[in-house]
Amino acid sequence: MSSTKSSAIAVSIITPCYNGARFLAQTLESALGQTRPPLEILVVDDGSTDDSATIAESFGPPVRVIRQANQGESVARNRALSEARGTHVLFLDADDLLENTSLERLAAGVAAHPGAVAIMGCAWFADDPASPYETKLPAGSAFFPDIIESNLAPPHCWLVPTGMVARAGGFCADMRWYEDWDLWWRVGMLEPILVPVPHLGALYRRHPGSQLATTKLADQTRGHAQLMGRMAAAFLDRPELLRRHGDQLFWSCVIALRRARANHLPWAELLPLSEALRDIASRGPETVTPSLLSRTIRLFGVRAAVTLHAVTTRG
Repeated sequence: MSSTKSSAIAVSIITPCYNGARFLAQTLESALGQTRPPLEILVVDDGSTDDSATIAESFGPPVRVIRQANQGESVARNRALSEARGTHVLFLDADDLLENTSLERLAAGVAAHPGAVAIMGCAWFADDPASPYETKLPAGSAFFPDIIESNLAPPHCWLVPTGMVARAGGFCADMRWYEDWDLWWRVGMLEPILVPVPHLGALYRRHPGSQLATTKLADQTRGHAQLMGRMAAAFLDRPELLRRHGDQLFWSCVIALRRARANHLPWAELLPLSEALRDIASRGPETVTPSLLSRTIRLFGVRAAVTLHAVTTRG
């Protein structure tokens, strides 16, 4: 690795915060305690009613606080992105932590590959970050097809060129669930090199007020359906990707649709996903179009076909 290339990497850490006073100081301390310091830490106070902004401001530079009315995580992150000065960005939520060599290891991972994206491992913890209840290292060196079926990692596992996030469209302001997963598959469609960093550097805190703990199952399936509808529509505009990964996409869309219906989401809300699934059944690769479900969709429509498929595969 060239030290010159590594030194050219400057990291902006972006932390959206809504009433995060309980854990924010510890989060910022973990970011400031890096062996490779960030260029800046942009804390976006998203209309908090607690002392979050005051706590963040007490740190001084390189922490900078941006205040806005409450508009959600996606808008907050996009606001910080528009002001970020770093060559690369890492998204760190206000209740999560970074192991102190994380930025150093991530920067080393991308230094030899201009325009690359790095992804490191994650450790989930409840009380003590030194005693995680689950860990996961990055398993592959490509976005697709794995990111079609599941999110590869939480937001603070990733180091990505700032301009690449902008080219991918930033975070979707209309999404309240899985907005990070929605961003990463769009980054993947830009076809950057993905560098796996075998380090458990992202520490994800599970607590009663966390998004992971408070999101209802119906809303999880709602977010998954919205995500898959957006992904499928994008794939339909990229025939080469549809040819290579259409099989995984088709069945992932079916799973998302079935889960949404099992949680009583109305068909009207699932129209974008239904329409995309219909088009994949007609235009998908040879591994998809001859399948019984695909033929049933073409004959009777998505609603009838998916309902029948759920009945015949139950149990």
